[in-house]
Amino acid sequence: MVGREHEQAQVRAWVAEALAGRGSLVLLAGEAGVGKTTLARGVLAGSGLQVLEGVAVQGGTAAFGPIVEVLRSRLRSEGAGRLIEGPLAAHLALLLPELGPAAPEGDRATLFEAIRLALAAIAARQPAALFLDDLQWADDATLELLPALARSVDEQPPLLLLGAFRSDELPRGHPIRRMRGELRRAGHLRQVTVEPLGAEATAALLERTLGAAAPSLRRAVFDRTDGVPFFVKELASALAASGRLESGPSGLELLEGEDVPLPDSVRDAVLLRAAGLSGDARAAVMAAAVAGQAFDPELVTAVAGLDEWPDELLRRGIVTEAAAGRMGFRHALVRDAFYGEIPWTRRVTLHRAVAQRLEAEGAAAVLVAEHWALGRRPDRARASLLAAAEAFGAVHAYRDAERTIRRALELWPEERDERARLDVLERLARCAELAGDLAEAITTWREVADGRRREGDPLRLGTAHRRLAAALELQGRWEEALASREQAAVAFTTGGLPADAAAERLAAAAHLRSAASFRAALSLLETAGQQARAAGRVDLQARVLGHEGNCRARMGEGHAAVELVRAGLAMALEHGLAGPAAEIYQRLADALEHTGDYAAAKETYDEAFGFCAANALEPTAQLCLACLTAVLRQSGDWDRAVTLCRQVIASSEASFHAHAVATGTLGSILGLRGQGRRARPLLLESLTLARRIELAAMELLAAWGLAIVDQTEGATESAAGHCWSIVERWKQTEERHYAVSPLRWATTFFAESGDGAGARTCAAALAQIATDAGQDEAMAALSHALGETALLDGGAEQAAGQFARALALLRGVDAPFDRAESQRRAAAALAMVGRREEAVEHLVAAHRTARRLGARPLVERVAGGLAALGERAERRPGDSSLTRREVEVVRLVAMGHTNREIARELFLSPRTVEMHVGSILLKLDCRSRADAARRASELGLLAP
Repeated sequence: MVGREHEQAQVRAWVAEALAGRGSLVLLAGEAGVGKTTLARGVLAGSGLQVLEGVAVQGGTAAFGPIVEVLRSRLRSEGAGRLIEGPLAAHLALLLPELGPAAPEGDRATLFEAIRLALAAIAARQPAALFLDDLQWADDATLELLPALARSVDEQPPLLLLGAFRSDELPRGHPIRRMRGELRRAGHLRQVTVEPLGAEATAALLERTLGAAAPSLRRAVFDRTDGVPFFVKELASALAASGRLESGPSGLELLEGEDVPLPDSVRDAVLLRAAGLSGDARAAVMAAAVAGQAFDPELVTAVAGLDEWPDELLRRGIVTEAAAGRMGFRHALVRDAFYGEIPWTRRVTLHRAVAQRLEAEGAAAVLVAEHWALGRRPDRARASLLAAAEAFGAVHAYRDAERTIRRALELWPEERDERARLDVLERLARCAELAGDLAEAITTWREVADGRRREGDPLRLGTAHRRLAAALELQGRWEEALASREQAAVAFTTGGLPADAAAERLAAAAHLRSAASFRAALSLLETAGQQARAAGRVDLQARVLGHEGNCRARMGEGHAAVELVRAGLAMALEHGLAGPAAEIYQRLADALEHTGDYAAAKETYDEAFGFCAANALEPTAQLCLACLTAVLRQSGDWDRAVTLCRQVIASSEASFHAHAVATGTLGSILGLRGQGRRARPLLLESLTLARRIELAAMELLAAWGLAIVDQTEGATESAAGHCWSIVERWKQTEERHYAVSPLRWATTFFAESGDGAGARTCAAALAQIATDAGQDEAMAALSHALGETALLDGGAEQAAGQFARALALLRGVDAPFDRAESQRRAAAALAMVGRREEAVEHLVAAHRTARRLGARPLVERVAGGLAALGERAERRPGDSSLTRREVEVVRLVAMGHTNREIARELFLSPRTVEMHVGSILLKLDCRSRADAARRASELGLLAP
């Protein structure tokens, strides 16, 4: 191609990668007529790749239109068995009925996978290029599929995905912009921008089209066309065909005189070239322009009122033959030129005629609707649009369905058939939900609710508010969501459905529990319990009991609260209600945790997980594991907690709550172990998610983890900011358990930083918690905090007494990290009053605990305390928290042995050695074997 050497080289490089087995997605962008299609076809021709080409259709198409075009063409040539085999063939049959019966159930992800496998099967026989043209007109489903294909293109047989779109036809909010953003975030965006030609390249193209051209003609053509190749060729051909050129001394030049002006646009050039068409040809080309870029010549002939298709259009190159007996305009700009020439009254008539024939032939409803709309028949267009939306929804193309329904509503006559309009609005809201367009869903559900209220239908009003609340929750708009839940409950009560009203209030109470607003939750639970009993719904009654007992346990009501949860669990199990029982099982373990009985909590979480797994309740099972990790962290079983956290994070079934807990717990353990680089992104992810879902516990714990990381890295100002955020967030809640450890740690941080105001604020918060909860763990934290404030006031003897009381209270609490911190601070107080031996004893005990936990920063602080007293914490393998076997492995790693060599040396399997090496890297916070060897040497682990 003239002037396209750089762009060709770029695309050829990606073709070469595809031939080498590394597929990719490449986008060609540029304004209309710059030659994107010509560039793509030119590079692909002779590339060694089999070319699969699909074209998006302007004005309407079925879901996955250009993809279906490609697959259907391959199906005709190779047969069904060669396209896709196995259970996913039934899902692909949703798009290709000729494959056989379609799957009765499925989802978008499964359909995407079926399409991917079909394309992979084609590429497996010969490396392929899938070229999709005119993507600016593509349906949303196709544009949503492409990023999914781009994610897997490296893992399948060689396939180059090549798409072209007009960059001058992308208004704000166009789906291509969303697709490009998704590709960019995933690191998969490869785009070639095809610009208009420069003056020299335009002159070269002009001469290739006409022959030698005089400088005056070159300048005139470039000035008029701005270097757009299609315009250059059309203008040159039009000037030659109309006799407006003559030979001059330097080549062809324009005739002189004002009666031969240059065409002002592509449209003028096309029409100039088409001057002299016969009447039949002109009637046919006008009807074809109405029918679309590609069309059926028989349909066009009938609509134009002709006996046969005029071959004149083919001879002149205005249209070209396409596959399967169809024709198409040589370029979309040619079609646009002729369409613009049709008087609007004639357009309306032609669109109606095309719509009638397409409808009779069973064409895609969205295409029929487009013609009815342009034919000024809104009622018939609306019916076709709604049918099209149904078809889009059947193949999970929800964004296309949403767009189509919205167009149908735009055509709805004012103040007519309001009930039917509300029904359609409900369909729009559901499609918006499924498409992930929450803003549209919320706006639409509000409109539906207003309409149902006006017509006095309480049951459908309740349903609208229920769906509105769910959408608001997904956006984190909890105040509005809770209000909508209550409106739904009121509507259901009015409509005589107490069970539905109870379910709404129970859902609201569950959120308030997570947000640590326990009194508000209990108020809702009281009403929900009454309505559940009135409805005779045992499942709701059991869940209410479970939630009530859990809220009371979180408020410090102890074993009486736990018994309420047990009563709810017994009720659910007695009636064989697996789902409610699983939920209440988790609530029971949580209630036990809040009483400080960590051993019973761990046992109950394990039992709850087993129950959920046995009943295929995977999301609740993952939540049980996630909550168990928080108990394991507090009770010092950090290695198991890390393993379970990673399991939950990797699970596709984990809820937002489970994910927030797992990422936050893993991040906090890594932070406590001094692995800040790994901890920080996990803690930030947890904090962001916890704020969005108002999970107060993880807001506090994640902020604490970030403060720990900041302190370890020397960012004391940032650490102080996180500590103050813990205090402020706690004040907004009724949290009395998860705030204890963060506040006791923050008290020590402020005290050691010399911030008396911060330390006293945290101590006051702990005093309120201890008063409300009255449990040993909270009382110990208060004593610890009072010890810190006493030290700030110079009362070392008093401080030693408070720390001693804290340690005494912690004897019955399984909280080794908190105990080690109190031992460290008690030692500081004891040293000040001359009780050196007791101080050393406390520091040695703290050092032993910190080593066992692998809490490196705490190990170093305790070792510093010992050094200040003239003692030395003997460095030995346990300092790194490595097991004896891991020490043996790291010594051989440092000697340069491979895993297989280490396995032979220690009589282990290579897989076992690999697991040991992974554990060593994690515990030493290293990325490579060399780093691990260096770190082991620093810790004195390599000595015999």
